[in-house]
Amino acid sequence: IVLSISQQVASILEQQGIQVRMTRNNDYFISLEGRTQMANRLNADLFVSIHANSAGASKPDVSGYETYYLQGNSRVLAETIHRNIIRRLDVRDRKIKQARFYVLRTSNMPSVLLETGFVTGTEDAAKLSNPGFQRQMAEAIASGIIEYIKSNRL
Repeated sequence: IVLSISQQVASILEQQGIQVRMTRNNDYFISLEGRTQMANRLNADLFVSIHANSAGASKPDVSGYETYYLQGNSRVLAETIHRNIIRRLDVRDRKIKQARFYVLRTSNMPSVLLETGFVTGTEDAAKLSNPGFQRQMAEAIASGIIEYIKSNRL
């Protein structure tokens, strides 16, 4: 799910002339340290980490989209992407939140972590497994990134 959404985001951005570097292109794990080391080494303008959340099998009623950031310009990036998703998709808004996730603490550029929904939630699982929803999510994320890039002249 996450790889599909991420690859679609990358494709949309590349079609707009935006250079994208993915931490992975196949279904394998990259350490948290490896992810931010790559972004920092490349001197990336932005770091967007896309995920699907889990609340455990005992909580199928938990659902929704959330955006995380740590500080500074990352808040503007978070607000821009979040607004685009909430405006375009029928998802429960779990809001924008500050968090000290490793990838947010160790990246040297504006960075966000996006939770596209709960794979353990009955409502979200059905949406996340739908290719049409994945495409809409990718388009909304890409739209937010493009808006941020344009408004910050990156």
